[in-house]
Amino acid sequence: MPFTDIYLVRHGESYANVEGRFCGRPPGPELTPLGRLQAESACRRLTAIGARPRHILSSPLRRALETAQPLCEITGLAAEVRADLTETGLGAWEGLQANDLQASPQYRSWLADPETFPPPGGERLSQMAYRLARLLRQVAPAYEGHTIAAFSHMHPIVAFVLAARRWPFAEHRQVQVPCGTIVHVRWQSEAFQVIGIDPGLTDTGHTGL
Repeated sequence: MPFTDIYLVRHGESYANVEGRFCGRPPGPELTPLGRLQAESACRRLTAIGARPRHILSSPLRRALETAQPLCEITGLAAEVRADLTETGLGAWEGLQANDLQASPQYRSWLADPETFPPPGGERLSQMAYRLARLLRQVAPAYEGHTIAAFSHMHPIVAFVLAARRWPFAEHRQVQVPCGTIVHVRWQSEAFQVIGIDPGLTDTGHTGL
């Protein structure tokens, strides 16, 4: 059966990561020097496994676009910006640091169960999983037999992996995607299969969504 390989890449370390600052939708911040090294490393790892994409997608946020840039330079492709790849909306918490919220019961509830207790004015995991799956369903059929790279953020990637594996969203801590992580997904027979997550990119194979 024909299939499309999709590599979801979390952006490299940004200055907001270093500061421990909530930064969902604002266009900044940029990558740190370490983040740029992580972007280059992710590109090298994709090249090493023979994943030369025919199409590159990116979140509109600066840190994702900067992470995609090394792959764009190697392939000669421009990244197509798609809003569905953007980071979670953090609502009233945008710009705050984790220390600012330690005393908040709502924050503690969100840490334990971000699906049931989203940030005030923010997104649920299910909403992020849906928008990312919607985008990939639109794009993947046009690249059967080929590869797509999509540069995104921690929360939407985690949400998508949980949904694709048919795991409860309460298991969100079981999916770890540090900065620069690659997640290999395959679109086949109208479904997504999680092939693997860095470092080995091998998995038992789960089908969902």
